[in-house]
Amino acid sequence: MEARHLSFRHMEMFVAIDRCDTMGDAARTLLITPSALTHRIREAERRLGVVLFEKRGRIARPTAAALILTHTAERVMKDLYQSERVAIASSEGIQHVLRISVAVYNAFHWLPDFLLWFRVANPQIGIEIETQGAIAPFDLLSKGSIDLVMSPDIVLPGQLESMDLFDDELVAVMPPSHALGQKSYLTGRDFVNDPFLTYSLVRQLGYEADRIWTPENVMPPREDNIGSVDAICELIKAGFGISILSHWAIYPQFLSGNLRPVRATQNGLDITWRAIIKSAASKGAPERILMNALADWFRLNPPSCLTH
Repeated sequence: MEARHLSFRHMEMFVAIDRCDTMGDAARTLLITPSALTHRIREAERRLGVVLFEKRGRIARPTAAALILTHTAERVMKDLYQSERVAIASSEGIQHVLRISVAVYNAFHWLPDFLLWFRVANPQIGIEIETQGAIAPFDLLSKGSIDLVMSPDIVLPGQLESMDLFDDELVAVMPPSHALGQKSYLTGRDFVNDPFLTYSLVRQLGYEADRIWTPENVMPPREDNIGSVDAICELIKAGFGISILSHWAIYPQFLSGNLRPVRATQNGLDITWRAIIKSAASKGAPERILMNALADWFRLNPPSCLTH
């Protein structure tokens, strides 16, 4: 008599199909043949008594039932992966593994030194980097996919709390040979001749549109939404435009001489980076320990400031 419940291999199947463009690609990901994948789908349909995929031309589309199961399967696989990581780490005395992300920038040039310092006092806590958190960090934090976000955003969604880490500055970023690189600071009108490269066209409180474009009633001739800070830096190097970015986050680019920072406005565009966690975290929770440790670390190791 066939079981009425799905197995772990069915969970793997839903995730593979969702992440691949074709059933053939999904089968290769699962290391099975396309016919074996079809058999596995039919087996799942028999067990549940529902249709999971409907053929529309040459493409199989998931039904509502399949979408529900896919969502659950992704969560189950993620939880299992995390549990495996914690189980493996426990052999080294690690009791908790925290996932951290840096909003927008994925800037981790500071992390190796911090980890060496952090592990001395907290050997029971392991830390992993979650690069996907740069895109929508607060959503992932609220869902529990990451445990701590570093971000300069001023407005936070509910159920989150923050702790100030260090002061930073938004600076104009350009190639070393750019004519504006000779100025001590830029005003809004200095941005009217070059394409402006940005990772988001959404106007955020405390950023360049709010503090430069609007007060001076100017706009760059064109704003290109690149979506990736790494890609923005490469395009700036090649002369495709300029941008305004966090001095701290891309400091290694300035240090190497690949890009040049110039202060934006005479007084600069100051921002404050913060560590952000769920407000429900208890006093001794690992993520709260990490948040406090980050504040201590950056107090002892303040980032290099913009110099002229």
